[in-house]
Amino acid sequence: MSRRVILNVEDDEATHFVLRKLFEEICPDVELIQATDGEQAIQVIRRFSDDPHLQLDLVLMDLNLPLRTGWEVMEAIRAVESYMKVPVIMFTGVTREEDRLRSVALGAEYIQKPSTLVDLGKVVRDVCKRLGVFAP
Repeated sequence: MSRRVILNVEDDEATHFVLRKLFEEICPDVELIQATDGEQAIQVIRRFSDDPHLQLDLVLMDLNLPLRTGWEVMEAIRAVESYMKVPVIMFTGVTREEDRLRSVALGAEYIQKPSTLVDLGKVVRDVCKRLGVFAP
């Protein structure tokens, strides 16, 4: 049986910590792993594509990352045949219309990071529902 995994590409430790706690509470059957920069994210994606016991269910990714941008990571994800259809959510603190349009063109969703914990919890619940692993 494969593990259910969400890759959180986030260089801000505090944001990742809060997200990890919310995912543990709301959908504990999903493991949230972190890549702290774009290069590490690409390495994780390659490792997952080589291991049939790992299932990458979703990528939750900041756009502004060290070493490689979210766009470069997105290109790497779509370059792996088995991950061409993996859902990607560009999860950014600064919204720009051109970024939203580019995300949609690449088959990714574009969400502004909520400013409150309650709203962030709503985003996590929505993600868990989509994956079918929601624990009320």
